[in-house]
Formats: sequence, C-alpha cells, structure tokens
Amino acid sequence: MNYLASLAGLALSVLQAAPALAKEGDTLRPFVAYTRNYDSNLYRLAKSEQVPGLKLSDQFEVLSAGLNVDWQPGRQRIIASASKNWVRFSRNTHLDYSGSDLQLKWSWRLGNHWSGQVGATRSETQSSFSDVSLPINNQVTRENRFADAEWQFHPRWHVGLGTARSTSTNSTLQQAPSDYEDASVSATLGYTTPKGSTLRGQLRRVDGEYPNRPPSLFVDQAYSQTEYNLLGDWNTSGKLVAHGRIGYVQRENDTLSQRDFSGLNGRLSADYFPSGRTVLNWAVYREIGNTDDFNASYQLSTGTTLGGAWLATSRLTLRANATIENRSFEGDTGVVVLGSPQRDEDSLSGSLSLSYAPVRMATIDAGLQAGRRDSSIDDNDYRFHSVFVRVQAGF
Repeated sequence: MNYLASLAGLALSVLQAAPALAKEGDTLRPFVAYTRNYDSNLYRLAKSEQVPGLKLSDQFEVLSAGLNVDWQPGRQRIIASASKNWVRFSRNTHLDYSGSDLQLKWSWRLGNHWSGQVGATRSETQSSFSDVSLPINNQVTRENRFADAEWQFHPRWHVGLGTARSTSTNSTLQQAPSDYEDASVSATLGYTTPKGSTLRGQLRRVDGEYPNRPPSLFVDQAYSQTEYNLLGDWNTSGKLVAHGRIGYVQRENDTLSQRDFSGLNGRLSADYFPSGRTVLNWAVYREIGNTDDFNASYQLSTGTTLGGAWLATSRLTLRANATIENRSFEGDTGVVVLGSPQRDEDSLSGSLSLSYAPVRMATIDAGLQAGRRDSSIDDNDYRFHSVFVRVQAGF
C-alpha cells in the first residue's frame, strides 16, 4: 500500500537524519507507531438518525511517524515536534485521510529578570462527528502563533505581556462558514509566595471573525471578547499540586447584539501523588462559550473529570479516567424556531487502558472507551464504545 511506503520512507529519513542532527546536550527522539481501532458508532448518531446503507461501526488503522526534540542550549530551551499520520478505514473508505502535527516553542531567558516564550503550532486532523452530523470527510487545519514576555521587577512580583493569532480552516464547502481567525493580547500581574506558589491577575482581549460566513440575520461575522481572569498555581505539599482559574468573560458581536453574552468562567484541577507509583488527577469546571444555534446565544458547560495511573511494575502501567459534563444552551436570540427547544445535554464517558513496555524502546498499549450523550433534542443522543491496540517504537 502506498501509505506503507510513505511511512517507511519517512521513518528511514528520520533515522538517517538522527545522527547528523544530534549534538552534545540535544534530546532527539524519533518514533514510529501503529494503532488499530474499532468504534461502534463512528458518526455519533442517534438511533432516529441512522440512515439505511450508512456504515456506523468500523475498524480503522493509524500509521504514524515523527520526531520530538527537547534542546537546552545554556539558559534557553527549544521544544519541537513533527509527526505525520495516515488513517485508513475498513468500511468507510471515503473518510481516509492523512494528518499532521507540528509544534515549535522557544522558552527564552535574558539575564535574571526577563523571560518568555515564542512559538507556533499547526495541525491537520479530521473534524469530530460529535457536533458535525454530516457523514463527510472534512479536515480541519489549525494554526497558532504566540509570543509573550515577563519582567520580574521584584523577587515576589512580575508583569507580563502576550499576543497570539490563530486560524481554523475546513476543507469542505459545507463547513467553510465555520472557518475563523482571531487575534488576542493579554497583560498579567503576578505574585510568587515564599513557598513557590503563584497568583496572577490577567486582562485578555480577543478580536475574531468568520471570513467565509455570509451576512445573516441569525449569526454574526465578527466579535470582540474581553476576559478578566485570576490564575493560581499551588504546591501545597510534596504530594499535591493544584491549579485554578476564575474569571469573567464578556463577548460583543459586530452587528447582532442579541447574541452578546457574559458570565463567569472557572476551572480547578489537582494532581495528587499518594505514592511513587500512583497519581490521581481531578478537575471541575464551569465554562461559557459561543454557539451558533438559532435559539441560543451561548452555551454553558459544567463538568468534572477524574483520572488515575498506577505503575504496577517497572514495565506495566494501568490508566483510567471518567468525565461527566452538562452543556446548557441559553440566551434569547429573538428567533423562535417552532418545535425546536433549547438544547440541554448530559454526557458521560470513561476509559481504561494498559501500557506494557517489554523493552526500553517500545511500548504496547491496549484500552477501551465507552460514552453516551442524552439531549433534550432526540437526534443529538448517541451511544458508543471503542477499543484500540497501539504499538510504538522510539529511537
């Protein structure tokens, strides 16, 4: 198969380049991987939406190759990664695609008081069917460029400025109206406690637009968003690390003021290490965001996640996680759609996986996942379960 030849060629070029690229102090990690997946409801459709002849369950394989770099010349640090993957379906062959993921970040430091980051990311992947009900092969290309700088003007105090620009582009005409681009700027003032915990206040401004969206009475083409955030990182003990964010967000649309919204955002997460072999992760959140529903101006997502990993032996690791989320679509847009109530959805998902490292350079992972969504709109309900096996080799 041609993608096997492509994978072999990329892997060979990576391995041949590794000795030439590696220098004293570099960390260069090429890898290749193969994953086999099964999904019982690929399109995330409700029983009422199932179309005769549409193949809901499928097996698909993913071939991947890439390179990770972590290089620290002096007080600088450069982190980069590049990967390519080929996805092939057994039954829904029209969904076959090739994706990629590129990342580059330079964490810089100048003297004892100035530091920051400069970087860019680019990814190509297939759009999720959870919210796109069309059974089409749509690839989404996301690009992000960012830069920030921080000045520590006091042993306990520091200020920072940042800017970022991002774009999202869809490959199909059906999804082109969802293309967007935005630019943001932010300013922060932070305090570090004697024990190393930090507390920061942040002001962030975002201006965005949908360049391929035609003029409409229902959704807008441009918006401005202002955020006031309070951020915290706490290292309360050697076994507990916590992160928190609480803020107020205000979004104003260019012409359709009835779609404006504002509200509180917040997220609290914690990592707990009860022993050297076990870690537990927990998060709870309340996040308000945009929606293009005709009869709702925003969506409010609230939920919690719980996960854990247990290093049973030096070669065997067990992982598990569960997520519960409610999405409530709220706000009066002034549009009445008969027979279409505002959406309210509850989602539940969980996964269990096992990782085995027979040798230092290779890992074998196997796992299963299951989930469901219950919605006030019957066609948005779905159930699914999936299984995967993955083999990866690093060099």
